[in-house]
Amino acid sequence: MNQTSKNIDELLIRILDDTATRADLRVFAEWIRTEENRKYFEQYKKIWHTTTGVQCDDQVVEEGWQDYKQFMRALPERRKRAVVLRRVLQYAAIVAVILSCVYFFLKPIGSMDDLAIAYVDITIPNERGVMLTLADGEKVVVGNEKREVIFEKTGNVNIKQEGRNELVYENVKTSEKRNVEEEAMNEITVPAGERVSIILSDGTKVWLNSESAIRYPVRFGIGKRVVTVKGNVYFEVTKDVDRPFFVVMKDMETEVLGTSFEVNTYGDHGEIYMALVEGCVRVRSGNHVVVAKPNEQVALDLESRKISTKEVDAARLVAWKDGVLMIKNEPFVDVIRRLERWFGVEIENQCLQSSALLFSGVFERSGLEVVLQTICANLNINYVIDGNRVILKN
Repeated sequence: MNQTSKNIDELLIRILDDTATRADLRVFAEWIRTEENRKYFEQYKKIWHTTTGVQCDDQVVEEGWQDYKQFMRALPERRKRAVVLRRVLQYAAIVAVILSCVYFFLKPIGSMDDLAIAYVDITIPNERGVMLTLADGEKVVVGNEKREVIFEKTGNVNIKQEGRNELVYENVKTSEKRNVEEEAMNEITVPAGERVSIILSDGTKVWLNSESAIRYPVRFGIGKRVVTVKGNVYFEVTKDVDRPFFVVMKDMETEVLGTSFEVNTYGDHGEIYMALVEGCVRVRSGNHVVVAKPNEQVALDLESRKISTKEVDAARLVAWKDGVLMIKNEPFVDVIRRLERWFGVEIENQCLQSSALLFSGVFERSGLEVVLQTICANLNINYVIDGNRVILKN
């Protein structure tokens, strides 16, 4: 790579400061492939632990400096001078401020040495088995049958399959008077390893992640529009001031007029939530009502029944709808669960030491083996695929 030393310095700061863009991650993934660059980055992270505001013990500080000095002695003399001047004089003033935030964010589970970063853009995820249940009970496997138009008789709509796992509801225009059952319902069920998108009859766009489902009217009538969901679902709601849009999930309801947001009922950490991308929504749970702002997450604790709010990067949360598996400083056990959902596999983790690691990665339209190879290479572990089962080993 023809990257200048200054550019690499600035790139590493953005990586550790969590401000790196996708383009930065691509460059970093290419740069860190060499053994020399990997060692340099490892020592660089340790040096950051010694900055002011970070509560490191003396042993960690001393080890960091000794490792860094050993690495510097191994460098050619010309590059050594450049590195010393760059690292010590140019960036000494800003390292302390940036690293203190990063370190405290990671410290509860592990050190900065536990952070692995990867960016991959290879193949489309394996998608199969999305089930559409029509109002009369007929079941259609989306994507497996070449059916360009499905006519939903009870709602007088055509359901077009625009692409693999992509459905569009279109109202039928006819001069004949027909009795339309406004409450005729359809349901989409998405198994593990699948994603699907739908355009409802009012123009609202819906994306369903793995292990998710939505139940919705074939045609929305007069009054409020109501859908019921479970799992992880993203909405871009068509604005209609006369017909507010309601999303009902377990113990929580979200009301919108026209906006983009995500709901998640997986309950992996004992809570369900709504995250707002843009617009304004009202979230209800029992007697509690919260009005959310963009980049705000409203969560309901399933045990205490308490509602909490916090700021989030909503764009990162909903990256999955574009085929991007984005992991940000997550415990390895959570990463495993996400991979199981994403690819529809069962993962057995026999690497006990990996349970305390944090992992960050961006996998764009990547296959299972590409993701496993990247993760295992970063964590120095191996994997075996046996049918629908993956075994992680030391």
